[in-house]
Amino acid sequence: MVLFLASQSFAQLNTYSANDLDSLQYTEKRPVVFFINTDWCSICLAMENKVLKSQDISELLNEKYYLVLLNAEGTDDIVFKGKRYVYEASGVNEGKHQLAMQLAKKDGTVAFPSTVIMVGNSVVYKNNSFITREELKTVLDEVLLL
Repeated sequence: MVLFLASQSFAQLNTYSANDLDSLQYTEKRPVVFFINTDWCSICLAMENKVLKSQDISELLNEKYYLVLLNAEGTDDIVFKGKRYVYEASGVNEGKHQLAMQLAKKDGTVAFPSTVIMVGNSVVYKNNSFITREELKTVLDEVLLL
């Protein structure tokens, strides 16, 4: 058991608020990874814990990217790239956040988890499903070559 736990290497994952991205980009330009999830999504939680928090992915994200964990049902207003995005209620204790829905929409639908990578004002990668550590590493490495 101890050997198994020792082989599972997890690093501290630095995350940022979407509200801070504009000022962060002014200080140091980096690609932005939005990991869009919900509290009830078990696949989202698995990807966050097994992929994003893995040693090699977390180190790469911490050094070269700004990572935003964006709850698609979060209620806080977000100002991003000069525009205000808000939570839109659709019922009692139900709704979606405008920014999360805009970023996660792919081919007219939204699914979770969604991983969106932006360089400047352009979305350069979007995936609406679980991504393995190896797949994400490849994508992150390729984006740095842009």
